[in-house]
Amino acid sequence: MRLLFSIGLFLLFLNSAQSAPQFTKCAQTIRSLITPQHDTSVELEIKNSDGVLSLLTTTDGTLAPLLPPKPGFSILGFRLPPALDESFKGWSYEQVAKEPWDNLTISQKEYFLTWVSARKKTDFFKDRKVPGFKIKDKATLTFSKPTEFLGKTYEPGTHEIDISHLFRQVEYGNPSQNPSMLELHFRTKNPSGEVSVGAWTFLSGLNQPKIHQHVHIVNTLNIKQLQEEGRVRSVMIADLYRRANLILEMMVIVEEKHRGLRAHTSGDIIFWDTLSSNNLDWVYKHLEKTRKTGKQPHLGSAAKMAYVGFRGADTYDDPSLFGFEVRGISRFANEEFTKKYLNTLQWAMAQENYGIPKESMEKWIKQNNENPQFKFGSTWYNQPWEELKTNGFAHRFEEIIDPFLRKNFYNLEENRELKMLLHDWSNDPLLFQNKKLIDQIREKQIQALSRLNAGRDSQQKIVSDFLIQSGLYGIFTRSLGQ
Repeated sequence: MRLLFSIGLFLLFLNSAQSAPQFTKCAQTIRSLITPQHDTSVELEIKNSDGVLSLLTTTDGTLAPLLPPKPGFSILGFRLPPALDESFKGWSYEQVAKEPWDNLTISQKEYFLTWVSARKKTDFFKDRKVPGFKIKDKATLTFSKPTEFLGKTYEPGTHEIDISHLFRQVEYGNPSQNPSMLELHFRTKNPSGEVSVGAWTFLSGLNQPKIHQHVHIVNTLNIKQLQEEGRVRSVMIADLYRRANLILEMMVIVEEKHRGLRAHTSGDIIFWDTLSSNNLDWVYKHLEKTRKTGKQPHLGSAAKMAYVGFRGADTYDDPSLFGFEVRGISRFANEEFTKKYLNTLQWAMAQENYGIPKESMEKWIKQNNENPQFKFGSTWYNQPWEELKTNGFAHRFEEIIDPFLRKNFYNLEENRELKMLLHDWSNDPLLFQNKKLIDQIREKQIQALSRLNAGRDSQQKIVSDFLIQSGLYGIFTRSLGQ
């Protein structure tokens, strides 16, 4: 009995160890990122509250930037909207303009924000800034225990902290430009993982709940190297981007126990989506156009929608940069794993090989040159279902996947992680030379599909176990640190 208990404990420990992301060079990564070359920026989409309002002020500290131009002669004189008129009854335009923002009550501040937003002329997609506002230079943060914040430890209690170097403009959080949802940009030159954790620590100090993050990690795009090395360098960068997405999706499934990778839309507006094969191909073509023309073409938000979006120079304040916008960091994320992922990704972006030797990538390109119809996007598992059904698992889809989803009222495109069980991994740039591993993946796919058909285990657990037991989770997470 004692022996069985020991074996069970060992297996539990082994499974736990295997399930953790394997960022094997994280220690070296952190040392090399003590002073990163570029800032990391965290976008915080946050509900407006007393704590958030305590951070805001106007561009000159008074109400003047929030008022319309002084009216000319009018029999009615200067009028504020009804919600504010009673508070400032009898005040002249000049008196209102000189009034300090900090003298206002919480409700008055909210009314001014609403009034300014209603008068904003520019569209959200052209200009997201909240007119007339900025972040204060100092914030009052309260910690209930000793807390490390961006390299400095604070004792329990209330602290006034200089944040003038951390924040940029105040933006609206969604296209409706309703000030009840704002976006703050937390930015500093620290390792990206520390910046991510620091942003959550900052919110905690304001007594605000933990929220999801968008983290921008940038690096210089060496166009001269692109041109000297040819197509292989474009493929290598595009593949790092592909692996960054796959690893984060895997972490969400394995660590956060998430089920249902899908898009979130409202009418014609897409708020969230996963990486598609077309968008991956778009990123590769963007790099190839950059190589051929000698400068980055306009990219905008064309490749934004994914767990990790791809951003060109037009997004940033330096024409030499490109960036990964890590959008899939939820409030449920494991902070330690997230920190290691971000630090290692930032390190990988600055390396010569990005985790796969150049010689291996040249061999992979040569192997695929024989197919004139080949697109880089075909390396991504999230293919249309009709295409996945042609890779040898069609009968498995018809017999298992489709009936399972219909029985449980699941939509095909709301459960995209199941595509991992049908995808042909044999031509993956990281895996194509490892036949033993490819055979193991195929075997675990068959086992996972059989479990799905049996209906005894949850979909999330089946996909999570597949990623761990097939070796995919380990080899992809390790690849960032190579």
